[in-house]
Amino acid sequence: MALQYDHEIMVERALVGTEYSCGVVRDGNNRHVFPITEIIPKGEFFDFAAKYEGQSQEITPARLDKGLVSQCQERSDLLYRALGCRGMVRFDYILENGIFYFLEANTTPGMSEASIIPQQAKAYGWTIGKLLDVVITDTMSNRQ
Repeated sequence: MALQYDHEIMVERALVGTEYSCGVVRDGNNRHVFPITEIIPKGEFFDFAAKYEGQSQEITPARLDKGLVSQCQERSDLLYRALGCRGMVRFDYILENGIFYFLEANTTPGMSEASIIPQQAKAYGWTIGKLLDVVITDTMSNRQ
């Protein structure tokens, strides 16, 4: 069916599990890895309605054991460094059979009070103001 639209297609195995997200922000030479958010869409996917129309439940911090929290946060920190990220970035995963499968790096995450990064910053003990101060100060100090 897909070949009727293009001569190249990509086929991936479906990941059956729960979606999680972990934010990282740089503050000078330090990186802050935020608490993980568990994403439970009311529908089948974390789509537009789930993201922007309240059709999902987002639990921060996620209901994970310490080992899985460490695995996700360490992977997020590693990806942040390996990809040469700056500012705040949110990494999304599917957890299937105890393994976090990386989905994407969101380099322009939402910043409304209901968005995931502000939820994570709050669980980390920061206000949105503190988060923005860190990002702006870090950006200004690293201008070239």
